Amino acid sequence: LPVRPLLLELRNRLMYAAAAILVAFIVCYIFKEQIYAFLVRPLAHIYQEMGITDRRMIYTGLTEAFFTYVKVAFFAGAFIAFPFVAIQLWLFIAPGLYKNEKEAFLPFLIATPILFFFGGAFVYYFVFPMAWKFFLSFETPGVEPGSLPIQLEARVGEYLDLVMKLIFAFGIAFQLPVGLTLLGKVGI
Repeated sequence: LPVRPLLLELRNRLMYAAAAILVAFIVCYIFKEQIYAFLVRPLAHIYQEMGITDRRMIYTGLTEAFFTYVKVAFFAGAFIAFPFVAIQLWLFIAPGLYKNEKEAFLPFLIATPILFFFGGAFVYYFVFPMAWKFFLSFETPGVEPGSLPIQLEARVGEYLDLVMKLIFAFGIAFQLPVGLTLLGKVGI
């Protein structure tokens, strides 16, 4: 099989995938405030449950807020574009597979984004509320004379980095059934 047509096909598929990520990034950057509000909602909800209304997110570097918005938009864009990227990968690999191999791979191709989404939803709706309550339990009022209260002044960059890392980590962790099933099918 000639190498040049394969490399051209790979280049085209990678360009389509990169274009999809770029378009999704631009769209997500337009809606960066809404995405930010969505990602901050678990912490704001915990503050509300605790009756705390005077908290805020801060940034300490001149460019921190801007680059945080860029990272959030890229993360959301990659999340949204992932099905298209996976389809491009499949369209590159599928012609080299036999029919039975294609049929064996298809359920995994469908299950992967669904399980990743469930992992992200699990951490957002179940883990974040418990984790934020735990971390906020370390605040102290500083009641003794000469002592200072310990309060969370969350940096926007650190908070959103943690949120995105946890969503990604749980999304990957929810891929375990796919990985174990694939290993089982190959006999490992």
